[in-house]
Amino acid sequence: MEDKFFAVLLDTVSIQRYVFSTNNLKENIGASYIVEDIYDSHLKKVNKEMFPELTEEYYEAWETEPDRIRIKENGVPFEIGYIGGGNALLLFKEKNRAQEFIKQWTLRLLIHAPGIIPACAFGEIDLNNFSSSLKILFKTLAKNKASFVPQTIIRRHGITAECPRTGLSREVWCRNLPDEEQDYISSVSNAKIEAAEKAKRKIIEILKELNLDKKYTFTDELDKLGQSKGEDSHIAIVHIDGNDMGERVKAQTDLITLRKFSCSVRNATMNAFKAMLTEIVKHAGEIEKEIKLRQEDGKKILPLRPIIIGGDDITFVSEGRLGIWLAKVFLEEFERQKVSDGKPLTACAGIAITKTKYPFYRGYELSEDLCKSAKRKRKDQNDNGSWLDFHLAYGGFSGSLDDIRESHYKAPNVKSLVLRPYKIQDFYELLSAVSEFKKKDNGKTKFPRSKLMELRQVLYMDKDAQELFIEELSARQLKLPKYKDFDGSEIIKGNQTPYFDMIELIELYPESALNGGSR
Repeated sequence: MEDKFFAVLLDTVSIQRYVFSTNNLKENIGASYIVEDIYDSHLKKVNKEMFPELTEEYYEAWETEPDRIRIKENGVPFEIGYIGGGNALLLFKEKNRAQEFIKQWTLRLLIHAPGIIPACAFGEIDLNNFSSSLKILFKTLAKNKASFVPQTIIRRHGITAECPRTGLSREVWCRNLPDEEQDYISSVSNAKIEAAEKAKRKIIEILKELNLDKKYTFTDELDKLGQSKGEDSHIAIVHIDGNDMGERVKAQTDLITLRKFSCSVRNATMNAFKAMLTEIVKHAGEIEKEIKLRQEDGKKILPLRPIIIGGDDITFVSEGRLGIWLAKVFLEEFERQKVSDGKPLTACAGIAITKTKYPFYRGYELSEDLCKSAKRKRKDQNDNGSWLDFHLAYGGFSGSLDDIRESHYKAPNVKSLVLRPYKIQDFYELLSAVSEFKKKDNGKTKFPRSKLMELRQVLYMDKDAQELFIEELSARQLKLPKYKDFDGSEIIKGNQTPYFDMIELIELYPESALNGGSR
């Protein structure tokens, strides 16, 4: 039997803007659930109407029985090729059925997922020449995404009221809000709010799997992540993305190996997330000495909330002082996972620490830029490991990450005041140096906070002022911590300094997790 079939490759456009366009965490979470659900319940419902003879188990078969390609069998009209990396590949025996699916699926999204912009590619695929066929489909998909953007929301006219959440037309009465907040809002916001409850139930299932659901829960509100009331509170927006995944996907030469790889990467990401949750609970007592965990329905609210857990990427938000530590823990756990191609897993992380009320989309964009910065440095260094970059967003600074660092992190005798991004192994060494600043003698910190603040000022001064500061430290029997080639006798060396990063980490890293760079 010929192994050529009609294929539909699905994708979405501007997902980040759709998910992170609001400061309302509940809507962010709901939007993420909707994005995930377009390849789940919406895909299933359309195909069940087209092929009512197919059972529920059939839609999971590509994962549970990846070695079996059912569409080759007699009487099988359709099969899911794979779902992963934000895409779905569907195989059909009949051309008109494939085209009908595209029509019905996109129509369903208009009704149930307004604001989602789908993209599709249609063509033949040869399972005996799978890699080349799939490459052609992806080229077609890229062309379609660039040439046509469908209208997926009701246009706003002058005679319609404006939704305060989105700026779109108010057209739906939202009942899924507290009584005092119920109002007409846009269909886009309403869909996200409705989906948020489903998303919460789904994420609670992870706590149940870990036997944590009786004591802990997640919040849908940004200001309940453990920030201190009445203080200048911060959150950390963390974006983590696997390294070289595009090349590894392309290296899968047939549908079976691609299925196995997609499933194993998704499982690796989820396992790393679960291990990170376990680590938080394990150290909850130490964390609560610094961060007060809130209560909800008799359970402690965990100080983080996942927003996206994708194939090889994850985005979550946490209390500001925990973001860098949690990113490090996730990277460590991700590297421990095994995937089907037998190669090691690594990832890069971007951690944006912003004020709680800071525009969330801008904070997410910053975390993405930081992740890209880490990936660039990794590539420049020709390194195969995991890297991370972090940034504390000050209210008055705007522009791209590169612009901010170019404008505000310069000094007379140093190229840049920051050494970021860091390879994870170098970051351990940096944390060990930071812990030296926090060491105590008879219950009192040996390196006074006043001297830390003075060091921060001296970093912006000339070489003479820096040498004078080192002499003053020596007279007080104090010394800067060692890091790589820095032995503590110089602030600037080779046009670089690690001490600005150390000073920020003192505020941005939980003291209980320092311990010489260990967990």
